[in-house]
Amino acid sequence: MHARLAPRKLDEKSPRPPSEHEHFLSLLESHQRPLFKICWAYGSTSHDRDDLFQEIVGQLWTSFAKYDRSRKFSTWMFRVALNVAIDFRRRQQRQGRETATLDDRALAGPARATHDATKQEQLRELTELLERQSDADRAILLLFLEGHSYREIGEVLGTSESNVGTRLNRLKTSLRQSVQAEPGETMGI
Repeated sequence: MHARLAPRKLDEKSPRPPSEHEHFLSLLESHQRPLFKICWAYGSTSHDRDDLFQEIVGQLWTSFAKYDRSRKFSTWMFRVALNVAIDFRRRQQRQGRETATLDDRALAGPARATHDATKQEQLRELTELLERQSDADRAILLLFLEGHSYREIGEVLGTSESNVGTRLNRLKTSLRQSVQAEPGETMGI
């Protein structure tokens, strides 16, 4: 028996469900701010940050079919984005393309800080401290500064909550020592 389904007519009372593409774009739009932060932390120039953003979005879309809807989108998104960012940075280092100076990066930071000398100095110092960290430590710091719990950071990075706590405490101690060792500079960590 061949049953033929008639196309369902959509009326105004029952909106059609969003397509996968529309759903993805909606999620992406509501989570783009953290993606910009990742791009800022891992890209050397504004061009690099734009390229990195495109690579991250492309990989997110490619992997979206594998996304487990029972888990938080932000956790999955951070994991994919950080992996792409770390790979991007490693490719740049292999190609010898990291040519931007620290001052160039500080000036290319958030526009709201450009008119405030104190914020600009803090941004420069934070950028310098981030530059000194390994890719894994940079990811932990970025997620921590974004306000994620140790549990959430562990989920994104595939490690235990206690490991995140231990590493973050060591990073904080190291950063404090680094800031104190530089005379005349204060950051308020």
